[in-house]
Amino acid sequence: MKFPFDFKFKSQEKTTVVSEVKKEEMAKVPTEAKEPAMSSKSTKPNSCYNLIILDESGSMACVAAQTINGCNETLTTIRKAESEDALTQNYVSIFCFDSDLKHSRYIVENTAIEKVEFITEEDYQPGGCTPLNDAIGHTCTRLHTLIKNDNSASVVVTIITDGEENSSTRYSHSQVKQLIERLKEEGWVFTFIGANIDAKATAMSFSIESSFQFVQTEEGMNKMWELERKSRERYHENLRRMKGANYESDDERRRAMRMLNSGYFEEFSRITPRNVSQLKGNEVFVFGSNLAGQHMGGAARVASSRFGAVFGQGVGLQGQSYAIPTMQGGVETIKPYVDEFAKFADAHPELNFFVTRIGCGIAGFSDEEIAPLFAGCTSLPNVALPQSFWNVLKK
Repeated sequence: MKFPFDFKFKSQEKTTVVSEVKKEEMAKVPTEAKEPAMSSKSTKPNSCYNLIILDESGSMACVAAQTINGCNETLTTIRKAESEDALTQNYVSIFCFDSDLKHSRYIVENTAIEKVEFITEEDYQPGGCTPLNDAIGHTCTRLHTLIKNDNSASVVVTIITDGEENSSTRYSHSQVKQLIERLKEEGWVFTFIGANIDAKATAMSFSIESSFQFVQTEEGMNKMWELERKSRERYHENLRRMKGANYESDDERRRAMRMLNSGYFEEFSRITPRNVSQLKGNEVFVFGSNLAGQHMGGAARVASSRFGAVFGQGVGLQGQSYAIPTMQGGVETIKPYVDEFAKFADAHPELNFFVTRIGCGIAGFSDEEIAPLFAGCTSLPNVALPQSFWNVLKK
């Protein structure tokens, strides 16, 4: 059984756009998406498109000020990401939607972040109904038309709404779901933030894996935008780390990007749970093995029965597990395998690794002997260690 995230790496170059969408374009059928005009190329080899699909229906009026402030905080976060990544040019689109086509529009579309100004109450004026399907289908189809041949592009789509679909005329729910599923396969990341609806259930109905439920009050909106800011910072940090890995094939890069859809809003705990009984799609169970790959007891048995560990394979990635041999001699014989694991984890920021107390069971080693081997993992944000290892490493 091969692990679906066993990647190699590379990268390419891309151009971009700055354009305004005419109000009549929203009424076009899905297959009639028009390609936006192109602007000058960025000197940076990679591009990241930040698409925010923002509900501007009448029910959002009570939190209009918080929405404007929060959106501006997000722009600040993207500017910070831009300043910290010499390889990636960030572009921003903010699309506000309601039932009146005069208002369903881009405030800004695919504009380099350094040219984007903060939005004001003149830009965001809630009123009307909620054509959610049309908003998602229109904007994503339009952006895909622009970047479909750009192998360097990454896309994060944030959908914010306080109500259910009630007025779309061009895109059905099933069309939008199928569109999202196809774009996720190309590496797009989708997030859904909702109030006054079941955000998780609504997101899942669209095949969106990461969602957040917010309360439509001043305090609730502030909390939501703070979470969005922190989550976007983690996303851009993952992008920076992935750029350093250099993908060898476009398919492998897309598969890696696809993993970023899972747990977007969840901060990864650096402490491995005592009992890991299930994993998300981007999580890996790290266990102690033997070189023969005889996964008969302890964490190795769990890895074999639940997480795809391969009988006869004693080292490395297999299924949603990673084997580090511990039965072949002293601590010094384990260290090279731990170092190899650390390099692998560093090269795969899209994956989160739960390290168990390897070597501290049948192999007979103590936490004091094994924990120091993982000192190089303490700086890796996607590696969790047992509490007993952290206790040793923090001394």
